[in-house]
Amino acid sequence: MPLFRLPPGPTFILNQLFSWKFASFASSVYLVRVGTDALGFNVPIWAIVSCSVIAVPFIFIAQGEHQSWKDKRRAASLGARLAPMVPTKSVGGFDLIAAWSTAFQKGYIGDYTSPHLAPIDSPGLS
Repeated sequence: MPLFRLPPGPTFILNQLFSWKFASFASSVYLVRVGTDALGFNVPIWAIVSCSVIAVPFIFIAQGEHQSWKDKRRAASLGARLAPMVPTKSVGGFDLIAAWSTAFQKGYIGDYTSPHLAPIDSPGLS
């Protein structure tokens, strides 16, 4: 048992610091610095800002796919499978949230969810 454990707040901050978001930001700053100092050319500010703004959604998508891949591999190593997911047409499942909100106001949420769930093909479940 370790003598000292960090509380959850600093642990979360440290995890976020070492995530892909920080790594991509640090690498872009480093590349701008190397481009300016070592290679002798200046990168325009508009290029840095536009590339940074465009990169953010791709970083989040890559991070989500990486986490999904890690979860699948971890489940397979434990002999388990992931819980079934409701297929969605929009990023973040906003179409499902809108549909569930309507179903909640007009009826029962399960009436919308159950036809969209993937069938469970495990022999142990019926």
